[in-house]
This record gives sequence, C-alpha cells and structure tokens, in this order.
Amino acid sequence: MKVFLVGGAIRDSLLGIPHNENDWVVINSSHEEMIDKGFKQVGKNFPVYLHPQTKEEYALARKEKKIGKGHGDFTFDVNFKISLDEDLQRRDITINAIAKDENGNLYDPFHGVKDLKDRKIRVVSEAFAEDPLRLFRVARFKTKLAEFKFSITKDTLEMLTKMSLNDEVNFLSGERIWEETQKALRYRNSSIYFSTLKKIKAIKYFEGLDECYSKNLKLLKCLDSQKDMVSEKWALINLFSKKIEILEKKIRVPKKISNFRFTFEETYKMVNQKKINEKKFLSKLVSIKFFRNDLGVINALKLLKKINVISSKDFKRWRSLFVKLKSAKVNLKNMKPKEIKEKLLTKRLKIIMDFKDDK
Repeated sequence: MKVFLVGGAIRDSLLGIPHNENDWVVINSSHEEMIDKGFKQVGKNFPVYLHPQTKEEYALARKEKKIGKGHGDFTFDVNFKISLDEDLQRRDITINAIAKDENGNLYDPFHGVKDLKDRKIRVVSEAFAEDPLRLFRVARFKTKLAEFKFSITKDTLEMLTKMSLNDEVNFLSGERIWEETQKALRYRNSSIYFSTLKKIKAIKYFEGLDECYSKNLKLLKCLDSQKDMVSEKWALINLFSKKIEILEKKIRVPKKISNFRFTFEETYKMVNQKKINEKKFLSKLVSIKFFRNDLGVINALKLLKKINVISSKDFKRWRSLFVKLKSAKVNLKNMKPKEIKEKLLTKRLKIIMDFKDDK
C-alpha cells in the first residue's frame, strides 16, 4: 500500500495559492485493506474512502471506462496492479495530474510542472473528451488561475469546441453544471468563466444568455476584482435574459440566488422608469416581497451603484424612499383590518408622491 498526494493541492502549492483540502490516491491496495485500516467508503459503488482521523478523501488507484452518456456513466477498474501513472492518466488537465509521495518527491508523467511554469492549461489525454463536465471545469480553472495569466493550448481549445458541438452535455445533471458555475462565481475574474464558455461554443447551454451576453459581460466585469458575491454576479450576467427561469430550473439554481436575481432586475426597472405610477410601483414592491424583507432591494441598489447605473446621490435618495415605505405605520386603535390596510396604502402612496415631487 502506497499513498500519494494528488491534484489541486500540489498545483496550488507550486503556485503559492493557499489550499484547504488534500486528495490522496492509494496504489497496491484493495477495498478490504482500506476497510481493515478504518477507512469509511464514500458511496456504495465508488472507490473513495474517508480517513478515520482527518476525514480527507483517499481513492484507490483506478482506470475508468465510459459506458454511457454524460458525466456519471463510467465503470471503474481498481485492480491491485494499477499503477500511479495509469491513475494520473485519467485526470483532466496536466497541472492536475501531478503526485507527491510521503518523502516530497514529485511524480509528473504528463509534464504538469512544465505547464505550470509555462502557464498552460492542457488536456492529459484523448480520454478527456469522454466527460462533458470538463468543458465547465476547464473554464473554471481558467478563471481560478486568471491572476497567473494561464492560457488554454490550441489543441485543448479544439477538443473543447468539438465536445461542445456533440450532445453529451445534454446528459449532464444540472446540479453538476451549477456546482462548477457557482465555484467560478466565487473567484475573482468571474467574467472569464463565461467568456471561455463563449469561446468554446459552450455558452449555448445557458439558455437565453447568448442574446444578452455582450452587454451583461461588461456589467459582470465590474465585479471582477471581487471574490464571492455569487448572487450579485449571477444577477448581472443574466440581466433581462428571456429564458432565465428555464435555465435556473434546469441547473437547479438555489432559490435564494434566483430570488435576488429577480429582485435586482425589478429594482433596475423601477429606478430607471421615466414616470412613476404610485399604485403600480407599490404593486411591484409587493411582487418582490419587499415588505417582508427589504434587504434584497437595498442590496440591489448597492449593486446598481457599484456598476454605475445610479449615482451615490441617487442611491441615497432611493434608499431613503424604500426605508420610509418599509417603516410606514398607522394608528391601529379602534380600526378594522380593512381600514388599516386602506390607511397604510394611502400613507405609502403619499410617500411615493412626495418622492416624485422632490425629484
């Protein structure tokens, strides 16, 4: 039984990037030996195990064979004789196919260290094309490594483009696409994720984005210096997309993120309308559940200011309006529910009228 550190931990360490997770590969071992040593298997049919103390993932060296469509239809060969080189060969890109033994010696059969130095993203082998999720993974790595100015090799670009043109991606689970997308949105330079997908003709899998891509990419670039801000970045890249609800359902975007995207779009419309109809304005606030939780609208205003859609002066003015509307109250004494509702409506309409007159 021999254990090697593999993948992202080595890549990030060589680049000087902090990392929190370690992945290990085990050669010349078996399921029975792993269980005997106290490891716990992750999933019934997957040769990955959790260390009894550290809980880090240890995978038996394996070869994979594609038997169907999409990302998950593979069989695994975990033969005792499978070598480290054979295991590394199944990995996606060369900079992720480096291993290190317990003495610190590097094993680099696919020249990943050289590609790190040359700032190249290159596929390990032709088997790369068997997994369509790698379209999104490569775009994500291009985003993650943007500060180091990595480029995708010509051969790899050609392979990615060819993969985009077949139907394999249609068999991917939406959750896996969202998982890669969300990770990319957490990085700085998130716009590179979408521009890379555009370059390899994979942007088509984000319904509706092609139609508003150019304008929205410029908006997203306003947040390229920011880490995280996933909800805000998702709202910008999909602003006014006509098929966004179809997309969000397909890739299982969390409700919290899709809700903010909707709130941002409606807030954008409200602050840019030339004439304000008081009743329609209030109705719109109700539709985005403003009176239950005004934080979404306030955060939408902050984002509009950040991308220079509204000035600092207008931001303060609009925020003041929303604060007044949210805090508006009436005397409840001796009043029926219907009367309370009417009084509150009248008061809120008056606040909006005063806002218009003060423009």
